[in-house]
Amino acid sequence: MTEVAATTWQAELARALADGGVEAAAWVPDKRLAPVAEALDALAVPVRTLTREEECVGWAAGFRAAGGTPLVLMQCSGLGNSLNAIGSLVVPYGLGFPLILSMRGALGERNPAQMTLGRTAVPMLELLGVQVFRLRRPGDAGMLARGALDVADGARQLAPIVLEPELDLAP
Repeated sequence: MTEVAATTWQAELARALADGGVEAAAWVPDKRLAPVAEALDALAVPVRTLTREEECVGWAAGFRAAGGTPLVLMQCSGLGNSLNAIGSLVVPYGLGFPLILSMRGALGERNPAQMTLGRTAVPMLELLGVQVFRLRRPGDAGMLARGALDVADGARQLAPIVLEPELDLAP
């Protein structure tokens, strides 16, 4: 495994996930998630690039069903594409895995098209019975990753870590 200095919250998040047993990840490329994906890759965790977010969820559900520990990274706008896969596959069959959710449509957003899903992403997950874990402070990245892995592995639940906008505004 290549050494990655845990000098950023992204590197700390990736290290905690890799150390906690994440074996592979899937994502639709996103600028805010790119440093996490790069850090995972540097830690020898394969990161698959897929074309749609529901593909990532389906891939992760299959990986989990086969006994592996997957991770999905997605922007909250892609959550809308993934709700059926989450609600009809992941939740009822207990195929829990961590999900890193990059938020748009919140504090500081300038694109009006991102507002609706940004405002409703967390409530949609909660309506499906999924508890979310909000990452607001860089120093909490490792702790949240470890806790999310415990929820995914032990309780067999989807464990989203929501990257709140204030995370990037922290000094």
